[in-house]
Amino acid sequence: MKAKAHEVEAWVGGLKADKSPALVLVYGPDRGGVHETAKAIKAAYLGQDFDPLQYVSLEEGALSGQAGLLADEAAAMPMFGDRKLVHVSGGNAAVVSAVKFYLAKLAEASAPTHSAMVIVEADNLRPTSPLRKAAETDKQAMALPCYALEARDISRLIRQSLERENYRIEALAMDLLSARLATDRGIIQRELERLILFKGVRDKKAEPGMVTGDDVEAALGDQTQGDFDRLIDSVALGRLDEADRALARLEAAGTAAASALAVARMHFQTLHLALGQMENGTSQVKALGAFRPPLHFRRKPLVEQQMRLWSSGKCARALEILNAAEKACRGGTSSLSQAQAGNALLRIARAAQR
Repeated sequence: MKAKAHEVEAWVGGLKADKSPALVLVYGPDRGGVHETAKAIKAAYLGQDFDPLQYVSLEEGALSGQAGLLADEAAAMPMFGDRKLVHVSGGNAAVVSAVKFYLAKLAEASAPTHSAMVIVEADNLRPTSPLRKAAETDKQAMALPCYALEARDISRLIRQSLERENYRIEALAMDLLSARLATDRGIIQRELERLILFKGVRDKKAEPGMVTGDDVEAALGDQTQGDFDRLIDSVALGRLDEADRALARLEAAGTAAASALAVARMHFQTLHLALGQMENGTSQVKALGAFRPPLHFRRKPLVEQQMRLWSSGKCARALEILNAAEKACRGGTSSLSQAQAGNALLRIARAAQR
């Protein structure tokens, strides 16, 4: 069985241990999202206070030449507790063989039942991937994709996380925070934890506290967003060498290719809007108001220069390239996705000076 990306959160939220599938495959280019989803499934299945023997973690290397090991681990129930979870990290050929063997053993049973769950946590997988096919076509399995978040999803995640800690967020702070965060759930979660730690634990019975723009600036600084800004501005200004170095820095920091593409797309969408306004008679000063949060004074001249290099038509073509690259990244490996993202961004950088 399989779920669509927008259905994953609801599926995990409604998971009941006694009605869970035998195997859940969590995969996608959003590495943080994959890991956070797997953690949520583990918590829903085992609860908070489980016996350590109810949980087994296997790296893909451990399954090499041992296709039956996964099935054996799932069948070996602990002395305490009525369920067990086996967590596999990786999606190589050994994992594929182990998953197929495990599902086949379950299918052979006269009355298929299971008292264990297997979670397989993998990187991005093509639709033709044997691992995806195994999970998507088996009635006792579920495949959950995790893709980079859209802007509206980031805002929703911010509000939900802060509300759980009894905080609200003012509009300007939301703009600053949304623009500062990447689209990888893992990065978002870590940054929100830093912000909440900065604000401090708040009594759930007290009046909600308020997160301001100053809080965001003080708690998170500008390193992550600075790297994204350097990449975007280098691309939009046609500075190929700088764009290549900025992309390499983000890759070295573990930023997924899809995140860089999504941030670039959001910038070019806003640039397209601002240029369209100018072409209809709006002054540049007013058109710059389309950028949210407002541009930092150091960055404003760079964006003004971009507005002289680009037209709304050129932006539309850049957005086509970015949308196609994002779509392609959803079906490729991490290394292939990184190459596709780099190619798309450098194509746009070359177009900037034409």
